[in-house]
Amino acid sequence: MKKIQVTFLVLIILLFNSCIGLKIDIQMNRDGSGKLMFEYRISRAFESIGNFEGNEKWPVIPAGRADWQRSIDRIDDAKLTSFSSSQRGPDTITTVTIEYDNPEALLEILDPYTQKSRISIDNRSGLFSYTINESAASNSYNFDNMDFDESLIELARTMFSDYKFSFSFTAPENPTLILTDGSGNTIPAPTAAEISSSGKKATMTIGIIDLVELREGIGIKVTW
Repeated sequence: MKKIQVTFLVLIILLFNSCIGLKIDIQMNRDGSGKLMFEYRISRAFESIGNFEGNEKWPVIPAGRADWQRSIDRIDDAKLTSFSSSQRGPDTITTVTIEYDNPEALLEILDPYTQKSRISIDNRSGLFSYTINESAASNSYNFDNMDFDESLIELARTMFSDYKFSFSFTAPENPTLILTDGSGNTIPAPTAAEISSSGKKATMTIGIIDLVELREGIGIKVTW
């Protein structure tokens, strides 16, 4: 089910190469419809790599509105409602908002390939689970599977220390957010992760480098 080819998949690839900050905000109504917002922050120094000779075959990053529009148009019951891109300091900040009519459309956007995410809802309760990063053994973007010198990893840690992965979920009722490993087993929150809740909204934030260095992977489970 190859729905998102140059948008969300590209964001995930960049996320696990530590050149991007990514914020995902999901708002879900009681009937399973809602709104999904992506905000991704990419260093212009990284974007400039695409200008080097020999890199022309790689997709232009970040994807433009037309790329998002083509991808979302392939998904039934979802529509792109806004797109904006601007320069902020050394970064390009892009914000995309998508409305979805049912949980199936949301899953097609978030998880078009692995199909490991799931949503179940009824009139009074619900569950949303989403695997962000699989284990080091199965995730080709984990540092353990990259041929990097330790000094390069430390350089990346310094350069991208301000880049975060942030996830928030607004549920019909007050939600509880817990973390899992890449296989879906409940785990204690890593010290680098911040989890909070306020009313109907629950949030998790973790540094990008901290995220990709979690050997057992990480996922999010929200219940309400």
